[in-house]
Amino acid sequence: MGPKLGIVKDPAYLTHKTGLSHPESPERLAAVYGMLDREFSSQLFFFDPSPATLEQIELAHSPAHVQLVLATARRAFTNLASDTTASANSCHAAWLAAGGCLRGLEAVLSGQCPICFALVRPPGHHALGGQAGGFCIFNNLAVTAAWARAALGLKRVLIVDWDVHHGNGIQDIFYRDPGVFYFSTHYFQAYPHTGDWEDVGMGRGAGYTMNVCLPYDASDADVLSLYREVLPQVVEGYEPELILVAAGFDAHKEDPLGSTQLSEEAFAGLGALVRRLGPERGVPLMLALEGGYNPEALAASVRQTLLGLLGLGQGEEILARARSERGIALVRKARQVHGIYGVWMGGMM
Repeated sequence: MGPKLGIVKDPAYLTHKTGLSHPESPERLAAVYGMLDREFSSQLFFFDPSPATLEQIELAHSPAHVQLVLATARRAFTNLASDTTASANSCHAAWLAAGGCLRGLEAVLSGQCPICFALVRPPGHHALGGQAGGFCIFNNLAVTAAWARAALGLKRVLIVDWDVHHGNGIQDIFYRDPGVFYFSTHYFQAYPHTGDWEDVGMGRGAGYTMNVCLPYDASDADVLSLYREVLPQVVEGYEPELILVAAGFDAHKEDPLGSTQLSEEAFAGLGALVRRLGPERGVPLMLALEGGYNPEALAASVRQTLLGLLGLGQGEEILARARSERGIALVRKARQVHGIYGVWMGGMM
């Protein structure tokens, strides 16, 4: 038997410096790595990343953007966007973050492990094809999904994004592409103020983008009720060959940049659900770290996610007992918006 759960990690991710007061700090990942060493060292299999190649990065990013990122190397500080800072080692960390997700992809597609979690930074889901933003330099999962399709021949990739902020970069890159189904739950009034219900894709991609706008004070029960009802339908209807998760944890109630009221236990339920819908159905599953800006809450949330992914702890029970009228109302809204497309509902309202 091979390892059950792989982890991509590297100390080089901590060398991406963003300034003393920036919320996307190395302390985030240091807290997570410390938690892994204390609690999971014997249950995980670790993979070392390599930087992505230029060919891989340019599947999702313009040459001009790549050159701009390369120009930051060895400079003390460069502002790539008003909220996105690069330091002397950020260029290497960004290439390695995309490469770490690609290493996770290789691990799950080759059978080395059915699940892999790439614990990388900088995060990626806000990076557009030609522009950094939202603390993101390269769009790690967009690069991964594009490579899975262009080089490895996959036809259908599902990206699940449970970060409290909408992944505008992922949506924009695949908005016309039926080969990538993008499912995001987020607080619409938060940065970047994109991802409304009616943003469903365009052209051949119509119906392959699904945005669910959460209430500002969404609870564990709200989110888990929604996911338990909708995500299995999406998997059954779309039949992905690969599931990628933009695993942000800033929906936690103690996060300084979030507003929703999730506890770390909600992520145990989400981890259990994606395990059930991915590897237990024979579909490889790869997660990549996105947001989460309270280091202690982030580490606790990642811990619960790992327990859910491993089939340990209370994830299944937490998921099963979640009951929320607000969550079911969100399900009804999603079905109302998407029923006409027939992508994951068979054309039924």
